[in-house]
Amino acid sequence: MSGVLALYEKEIRHYFRSPIAYYVVAVFLIGTGYFYTYNVFLSNTATMDATFQNMGILLTVVAPAISMRLFAGEWSGRTMELLATLPLRPWEVVFGKFLGAVTMLLLMTAGTMINLIPMYLFAEPETTTIISGYIGFILMGMACLALGQFFSVLTQNQIVAALITVAVLLAFWFVGNLQNFQTSYLLWNLTGYLSFSAHFAEFIQGLVSSKGVMFYLVICGIALTLNAGYLQWRR
Repeated sequence: MSGVLALYEKEIRHYFRSPIAYYVVAVFLIGTGYFYTYNVFLSNTATMDATFQNMGILLTVVAPAISMRLFAGEWSGRTMELLATLPLRPWEVVFGKFLGAVTMLLLMTAGTMINLIPMYLFAEPETTTIISGYIGFILMGMACLALGQFFSVLTQNQIVAALITVAVLLAFWFVGNLQNFQTSYLLWNLTGYLSFSAHFAEFIQGLVSSKGVMFYLVICGIALTLNAGYLQWRR
């Protein structure tokens, strides 16, 4: 476990030394602040429903920017060979890097909570619904980062990794719209189950269902397992 923590500390230091990380966080917080202002103050509603929905869409663009360098940066920086020679098992490398990316996600999420101050000062929002929305956002963010990390290990180009991840995440977000075109009950259920937005909508409404939690965790597990398996194969 010490190897995982050492790699985690390395990732955190790299994030805070990189101007791109600050830029990505700033873009996300500014975008969230804009959506919050529009959805709450201009619409005169004391709920985070619409803001969470906008945050979810914004995450499909921001998460790839966080995850793209996790392994692609190692390939392009010619440090992947050094990383492979460390006395760490593939799953330790994968998990250490994933923890670093999740930490960035948590910091971004914490930054959005400043928007809640005026809401609680001038209104009476449903705290349980807000907590549920944040739980769903973090779980979906973890799934997005796990997928982005897997695509990062497949290519030496960070931009290519980011573009592939954005395309896949948008597909997961909008796949539920295909339900209207399905005549097969099996495909109708499948497209609905694979939809990131459909599961996230339940969290936004205040429903922390085991189905939604397991869906995002399974996506994380599959992506991280494939990631570790690919590293083992490359060795």
